[in-house]
Amino acid sequence: MSETSAQALHGALAAELRAAQGVAHVNVRAWAERASITHDTIYRILNGKRPVTVVELVTLCRAIDDDPLELLGRAAKRAGLDLVDDVDEVVRSDRARLALEAAGLWGNLDEAYTKARSALSKTGHLLSLREWRAFVDGAGSHSLVVALADFLEVPADYLLGRTPEDEAQRIDAQLGFAKSMRSFGVTQIAARSLDELEPEEMATVESAIRALIDKEEGPRS
Repeated sequence: MSETSAQALHGALAAELRAAQGVAHVNVRAWAERASITHDTIYRILNGKRPVTVVELVTLCRAIDDDPLELLGRAAKRAGLDLVDDVDEVVRSDRARLALEAAGLWGNLDEAYTKARSALSKTGHLLSLREWRAFVDGAGSHSLVVALADFLEVPADYLLGRTPEDEAQRIDAQLGFAKSMRSFGVTQIAARSLDELEPEEMATVESAIRALIDKEEGPRS
């Protein structure tokens, strides 16, 4: 992306706040009074002059009876980012390993990375070593997992931990079968298959924003 994920998200949040203002039929001065935030601050947020803070986001949403997490979700979708429920990274890592095993790529992850990078480059995705390691660890971004799912011929929702349990079990079995067949020398197998706010409220929204950005760019060091 030409912008960082944080910049894209803040821009989308400003757009969604403008949209929410329209739905609520409230002008900025009235909104400022309800939220106890200066109207100049709100103007600057709505016009993208500065990013909205978690406290401001929750306060502004509550002042017009909107849900901050729902607004965050809409903004993420607008920005083309993925806001997903936290899925146990162990689950995702296990599924990544099974998919790689089924494809005969687990034994040598350096070689697997080279092959994956080459395949993804043909679709315009420059796969970095950091991204590859994140995928193997079960912490890859949505866009990365989708790209690698195609390479591994496995449903992306499965690797993201989104498939229903019965479907996940079916895919587990298919991949396990493919892995077993490879051990017998059968190699041509497709695997496809935010001091009035409650701390919990602040923490939930802040955690969601951090998780969203981290999933796209990786945790800050």
